[in-house]
Amino acid sequence: MSECIVLIRRFIKPERAQEFAAWVARQPAVTAPGFISKVLTTLDPSLGLPPGLNSFHIAGNADCATFVMIERWTSVDAFKAYVPKASTSDQDEFELLPRQRTILSVT
Repeated sequence: MSECIVLIRRFIKPERAQEFAAWVARQPAVTAPGFISKVLTTLDPSLGLPPGLNSFHIAGNADCATFVMIERWTSVDAFKAYVPKASTSDQDEFELLPRQRTILSVT
């Protein structure tokens, strides 16, 4: 198995966006076997990028603040083993809509 990237799109209640980002920063490090790293990202309209450099669509819903968590794992199997153990306690607290995931293979 090769390394994979997991993208998790989070649809956060706009009034909770800053609190959500701070909450993510306070979470303990993931110690699951096969986990490499993660980073929380969001769109930054103040960058003033031209359309050609800003064409990857992630927003999804105008009523939400959209964040994308990018995780690196040693394999899809390692990620799949972790998912049943992952907490979703924040889902109702911060999310307006259910999160979405996709897995990209590193080639």
